[in-house]
Amino acid sequence: MPSALQRVLLAEPRGACAGVHRAIETVERALRIHGAPVYVRKQIVHNEHVVRELEGRGARFVETEEEVPAGAVCVFSAHGVSPQVRENARRRELTVIDATCPLVAKVHQEAVRFARDMDTLILIGHVGHEEIEGTYGEAPERTVVVGSVEEARRLDLPPDVRAAYLTQTTLSVDDTAGIVAVLRERFPELTGPASADICYASQNRQNAVKAIAGRSDLVLVVGSANSSNSLRLVEVARAAGAEARLLPDPELLDPAWLEGVRTVGLTAGASVPEIQVERALRLLAELGYGDLETEVTATENVVFKLPPELEEQSMAKHGGDTVAGPPAAVERGVVEEACGKLLDRVDRRIEELLRAEEARWNAVDARVAVPVSVIAELIAAGGKRLRPLFCLTGYLAAGGATDEDTVVDAAAALELLHAFALIHDDIMDNSPTRRGVPTVHAAYTDLHARRAWAGESRRYGEGVAILAGDLALSYANRLAGRLTGPAAEVWHELAAEMIIGQQLDIALAAEVKADPDLARWVAVCKSGRYTIHRPLALGAAIAGRPGLNGVFEAYGVAAGEAFQLRDDLLDAFGDAAVTGKPTGLDLDEHKMTLLLALGAAKDPRVAELVEGSRRADWDPAGLRAALLASGVRAEVEERIDALVADARTAVADAGLPDHWRLRFGELADMVAYRDR
Repeated sequence: MPSALQRVLLAEPRGACAGVHRAIETVERALRIHGAPVYVRKQIVHNEHVVRELEGRGARFVETEEEVPAGAVCVFSAHGVSPQVRENARRRELTVIDATCPLVAKVHQEAVRFARDMDTLILIGHVGHEEIEGTYGEAPERTVVVGSVEEARRLDLPPDVRAAYLTQTTLSVDDTAGIVAVLRERFPELTGPASADICYASQNRQNAVKAIAGRSDLVLVVGSANSSNSLRLVEVARAAGAEARLLPDPELLDPAWLEGVRTVGLTAGASVPEIQVERALRLLAELGYGDLETEVTATENVVFKLPPELEEQSMAKHGGDTVAGPPAAVERGVVEEACGKLLDRVDRRIEELLRAEEARWNAVDARVAVPVSVIAELIAAGGKRLRPLFCLTGYLAAGGATDEDTVVDAAAALELLHAFALIHDDIMDNSPTRRGVPTVHAAYTDLHARRAWAGESRRYGEGVAILAGDLALSYANRLAGRLTGPAAEVWHELAAEMIIGQQLDIALAAEVKADPDLARWVAVCKSGRYTIHRPLALGAAIAGRPGLNGVFEAYGVAAGEAFQLRDDLLDAFGDAAVTGKPTGLDLDEHKMTLLLALGAAKDPRVAELVEGSRRADWDPAGLRAALLASGVRAEVEERIDALVADARTAVADAGLPDHWRLRFGELADMVAYRDR
């Protein structure tokens, strides 16, 4: 009879990531638009279950684009393709739908840039993997592939070579770090990407496996044998000290594996649908492992837009008609698609501006273009694009339709203004990392030190960062230059408020003053107005409806305070691997956050640690422990819930259509309950 102690420890996050969901839905949508057959180059994702399901619906999987009949529909898999494949498809007049994961596409962009600027591009990954084949094809004449520490040690390059490296997104974090360390030791001038190329989903799943491995007698990883990220999960579990097995299909679970096993750890690779995990859980329950515990290490809310080709082909196929459905849901879908298209234009606008500026200044001297490159790399590294999103949302909610160029420029200006704020904020906060990579001042301080240049390394690094931030502000004002009337007033007020809020922020930190009212004012000024209210008002003003400002102020201040409180919680109690920046920095730098001010007002011990301390005896670890013990974390969560409710009420009473009320509610949830 099975022991009551037999249980399953389920990792979360696990299974299909945003890129996989996007790829699968791309094929499904293509089949609905074009009908069967739709040809897919390679496996759309590395999972046999998914491939069989799609084959049953009419997808035809082929090894090369040459096997696709001329003129037919061809979907490129999530792993990306080389320029030669794209040229072959063009030559054969294929109707191409590109399902390349956006994170893989970013690596391709970096490969093009490094191949242009460097003698050699080193790809860290596995020869023969589709992702590496596609990236290698961007510059085959100057690219080498390195798959292990041993290969890195044997790599034969001239000692003075100008080299850069990129990584396959699905590799093990630890293995990649080892290879990079060897390469840096051998080639001290080695350049890397602006952000880590291991994707958020792979890293989250590896972190989750590490969390369950120490408590499991056996870790089962659901995933196909050709799935690189699934194989990496097995390796990570074994490295953490657990026995681990790959489970290509739940039906292949061998009861003999469970002999002497009390706790089974269960996870799934990033290309595995949840239905396979559910099947594995049912089979384990039948074998006596019915006690289930979920280990949550991160919450994922990433969503990638579908390829733009699908929208264009759908409109061409149906003559511009949309599929009928519930009115609010259909309208909301239309709104999301319209906003997505405008966001794409915003990204292109920024990219075009920075590419032109980089070329302009590179023509003078490569060193002159460094601040431009810094801005481009920071923006390319990701970010939530919240300010452009709310600006475009305000424009569309206000009925904007005739001035898209102006609102795209304004939204791009907001993102560049945010780059300015981040670069300078990182200096003031002494932050070593941003979005998972060294901050600008830290990176250039390190570069100065490694190259043994004259002067003080820290001053050099901070000088580069200050100039890059200033240049980002200059570009932001250039793009905002066409704004007039109420829109111009909103723009200038937004920029001034953000800077003034930052001044009060550093003043409260210096004076160690626990004042909840002033701390809230900083939160509202730096987040509520700057992130949500003013961008919404800016979009509405461009659309010719500045009268919506009152509604957007009530909504934006509430949602923005919730956003800042979540930021405070993530800094104090979050996971650096998820947030992409070190946690605890606010406490380290004794910033008087709203969380800390509320904690001091609530608990005498927190107040004593805050107000009785100065820099010399500041105790971040003690403060964090006191904050946890005070119960303020739960109180802040309740406050966030109330603020989200206030934000929803603000738009509920504004006379907006149902689909807009739903959309604004979703956005409030997104900013208030995020995990990074």
